[in-house]
Amino acid sequence: MQTIVKTNAGAISGSLRLSTVAIFLAAGLLVAATPERAEAQFYPWGWGNTSPWQQKPRRQRRAAPRYVEPTDEKPAATLPKPTGPLVLVVSIGKQTITVYDDGKVIAKSPISSGMTGHPTPTGIFSILEKNRYHYSNLYGGAPMPFMQRVTNSGVAMHAGDLPGYPASHGCIRLPYSFARSLFGITDVGARVIITDQDPTPAEFNSPHLVAPLPPDNVVQNAAAPGASNMIGVSPAAAGDGARTRGMAAARRAAERDRLVSAISEAENAKTAAENQAIAAAKAVQDGKDLIRKERGEEGRLAEAARKAAKAADQAADKFKDLTAKLGKVDVATLDAATLDKHKAEEETEETKMLDAADAATAAKRTAEAQSAKAKQAVADAGALEKARKVAAEDVKHAEEVLEGAKATLVAADALDARKDYPVSVFISRKTGRLIAKLGFVQVLDVPVTIADADKPLGTHVLTATHFTDGEKALRWNSVTLKPSETAQYARRKKRRHDDEAPVVAAGHDADAGTALERIQIPKETADQLAELMKPGSSFIISDYGLSRETSARTEFVVEPWRSRPDSAETRYY
Repeated sequence: MQTIVKTNAGAISGSLRLSTVAIFLAAGLLVAATPERAEAQFYPWGWGNTSPWQQKPRRQRRAAPRYVEPTDEKPAATLPKPTGPLVLVVSIGKQTITVYDDGKVIAKSPISSGMTGHPTPTGIFSILEKNRYHYSNLYGGAPMPFMQRVTNSGVAMHAGDLPGYPASHGCIRLPYSFARSLFGITDVGARVIITDQDPTPAEFNSPHLVAPLPPDNVVQNAAAPGASNMIGVSPAAAGDGARTRGMAAARRAAERDRLVSAISEAENAKTAAENQAIAAAKAVQDGKDLIRKERGEEGRLAEAARKAAKAADQAADKFKDLTAKLGKVDVATLDAATLDKHKAEEETEETKMLDAADAATAAKRTAEAQSAKAKQAVADAGALEKARKVAAEDVKHAEEVLEGAKATLVAADALDARKDYPVSVFISRKTGRLIAKLGFVQVLDVPVTIADADKPLGTHVLTATHFTDGEKALRWNSVTLKPSETAQYARRKKRRHDDEAPVVAAGHDADAGTALERIQIPKETADQLAELMKPGSSFIISDYGLSRETSARTEFVVEPWRSRPDSAETRYY
């Protein structure tokens, strides 16, 4: 039964194969009979008779639509020209933006921030770029008129549709007329604070704030108010209250001359170190050559000593054999001539034996002396190699000193070239460092001491608005960012960035004055900051580090929402 089944299956299989061959032959004959068979093609999906391939015309890129100003929108009042530094506060919770000039409200407008899944980041930012006509690179060339960028990753303020609730992909939409008016009064670098709440800048004063240097026509004695108003520097420690801006400029010029001289000295020291290193390297090479020479001579003399010792042994054996042979001779049977002959022969061999022994001893001593010379050459070469390494380290150190002197001069020149810019200072409890920028260019990065460093400072933005007291002091405004009680951003399972590391969050009672009292910075740094202080200068004090958004083309960017809380009990983000 099984055999019959197999036979039938084989027959059926053979029939199928014959049918398939017949089909293909028929198809071939059909193609051959087709007048256009030269154009017949075989495609993976079968045979076909297509027309010659022609390239389709390239699809034209659709021009980005221009944004048309709404006709039903109520025109916004023209904003006045700022009299002081602007601070823009964006409230995600209230969906508003408030513009402060010199601490006073000059405008307020509704907004539309990022929707769920595309939240607008909160924190401290600044305007990085402005473009009257801008189109999105991320969302199909969507128009973004009066664009004012606040992050490198694409978040910006711009005119757009305001449905009355968060609806953007992260940007801050503004009414068209308000966006146009705001665009006309802002400058790149203007501070933008984005929070869940709606904080109001308040006038702020503290004896620990940095006081500007007085102008040249003002005599400031050490006892005058504000003479030592530098963060963490007591009046007794300051001791420099009589400095003026002109004196500071003269000091910077003198310091620059010193740096130039230091660079020249460092270059000379580097040249001397390089020459010493070259001489040391040559001495090492000479030492190696001497080792090869002394070891070659050592080998030659050792071989000579070996041969001399062998010759001495042979002479001793020959003399021994001769004396043994003569000892067997009966002298009574020998005549006087024969006895004299034997005696002379014995004396000759004995002399040869003694001479060979002396030669072997001398050769051994010479070989040993040469071996000592070779060992001394090796030791001397070792000392020379150590001296060469020391010389190389001296060259490396000289290069580091030279590069450091050049970097110091470059930093000093950069600071002097931008000294008319308002200085921005960032102090982080997380890193324990103070960083200062002048117009996005970093000019300082120094460590600071923070009392009770394990306790939060809070996040505060202090802005100098204008001079007071004959330009001997500054008026300051303060904004404290309160922690958010609603987590708008989901925690990431994989945290790869430093700005997402755990940070102890401050409570709602965080105070800028208390934070300032805990900060101690070097007096030299405080003196430098005093020279740079002017209206528009700012201090940012935070428990957090800088966001990854911070770069050479940005001011300081602080995004507390990126750092998860240090404790599971803490609900602030």
